[in-house]
Order: sequence, then C-alpha cells, then structure tokens
Amino acid sequence: MRTPRALAVALAVAAAFSLFGGVVSAHHSRAGYDSDDKITTMKGVVTEVQWRNPHVFIVWSAGDKSAPVHWTGEFSSPATMISEGMSRMTLKPGDEIAVTVIPAKAGTPQGLVIKIVRPDGKVVIDLSQRRGLREQ
Repeated sequence: MRTPRALAVALAVAAAFSLFGGVVSAHHSRAGYDSDDKITTMKGVVTEVQWRNPHVFIVWSAGDKSAPVHWTGEFSSPATMISEGMSRMTLKPGDEIAVTVIPAKAGTPQGLVIKIVRPDGKVVIDLSQRRGLREQ
C-alpha cells in the first residue's frame, strides 16, 4: 500500500514544480549591474514610468538637449516600491529629477536606481541606506 501513496505524492510534487517552477526560475539576480563603487548621479527629465511585474522601470533623458541619452532605471517590484512610499503617481513624464544609479556593466544607459531627488531637494526615494551603499 505504501507504493501507491508514494507514487501519488511524487506525482503531486512533480505537478507543483511544473506549475510553479517557471515563476520561481523567472526571478533573476542583479548581476548585470556594476559594482557599488561605480554609482553615478545625473539630472534628467522623466519620459516614461512602467509599473508592472516583476519590476518598476523609469525612463529619463539626460545630458545635452540636442543629443539626449535615454536611460532606463530598474526598481524592485511594484509591491516593494509601494511599501517604500512610491505610487504610480509619484513620477510622471516631464518631471525633472536627479537620479543616482548603479550603471549596467555592459556600458549601456541602464541602471539600478538607488535614489531620486526633485530639483527643490525633495527626496522621492532613497534606497541607499537599505542597500548599505555609499553615494559617490
């Protein structure tokens, strides 16, 4: 009698892994970003904000207005960002910001967002304390 029960348990476990295995393996590390000593801050204008799983993204243009560079910044999940005090309405296209990021290792205009400050000095989000980082 033990063999049918063990087989049923094994099939149930296999079914659970097949149903949820993709969700577990879908999460990725932050290995694509440079080391903490490469943290950089730049001024820019928000062009797009994307609130969707698995991460919140912000796109901003920085640099010379005649040849702007469009950067993409990654945050954590929407639920995490809400718990950090952000909402879908916190940043909107046209907002001027100063963004602190850990840039991508590949040298592309992408980064892991650490801090955002408005021109009046109001801090929108500051994850540096949470991550134990030191700003350059």
